[in-house]
Amino acid sequence: MPRVTSRDAAVVRCASCGGPREAGRLSCSYCGSDFTLHEQDLETICPACLARISNAAKFCHHCATPIAPEEIAADPTDRGCPACGPGHTLHSRSLGDTGFSALECTRCAGLWVGEAAFEALEARERETAAPAADAKTIREEIKSRPRVAPTPGPFYRACPVCSTAMTRINFSRISGILVDRCREHGIWFDASELDAALRWIQIGGEKAAQRRDADEAKSRASQERFKIVLPDPNDPRGAHVAGSGRDESRELFPWLLALLFK
Repeated sequence: MPRVTSRDAAVVRCASCGGPREAGRLSCSYCGSDFTLHEQDLETICPACLARISNAAKFCHHCATPIAPEEIAADPTDRGCPACGPGHTLHSRSLGDTGFSALECTRCAGLWVGEAAFEALEARERETAAPAADAKTIREEIKSRPRVAPTPGPFYRACPVCSTAMTRINFSRISGILVDRCREHGIWFDASELDAALRWIQIGGEKAAQRRDADEAKSRASQERFKIVLPDPNDPRGAHVAGSGRDESRELFPWLLALLFK
């Protein structure tokens, strides 16, 4: 039997004072210095599913894609981070082999993706997406998502392009992925939200949401068609069913109920 040697678990330590990082914290609880993505070991993005992974990973732990080291695009911009606020600017970042780029916060790992770029990423995932996911698949997908500490900052965040308050939406209505969107310029994804959104499309979650919307629209149309209109009980014409085209004199039951409870 091979001898098993013990070793200490990797601990993220502050580059300024050496203090250990507490779970979920973005800054050192001892000296207040911010933890960078390098210190958090989240500096690498999988080129296939765009998940945040360890810098030393040889394979993506989400989709098993082999990882080859590449130079990181990190040119600073004058855009501020919507989550971290003033003083924390965004850096440009290539999104794997997609040919698109995003703006990245090196403090909270959030990503700003332009509207056109995200539409192209969605289209790429739809090409190989599974059929509409069933309820069990959706529950398992939501349950498997990593628990991430809430990102600090205002509830309604400012768009890094136009500075107007963005709308917080539930991506695809039923995914449970809350993103901040500016209708004119793009979407802000907190850490791990971009890969979760693309994964949602891949498993057929978007198709399930569309099927649910269609069922709800059909149900509303049916209810509207057979909606019972109760007139004044003193009206001798009685009640009728809106849009049914039936003789009003035959719709006596709703009219009698209204008369009974008058």
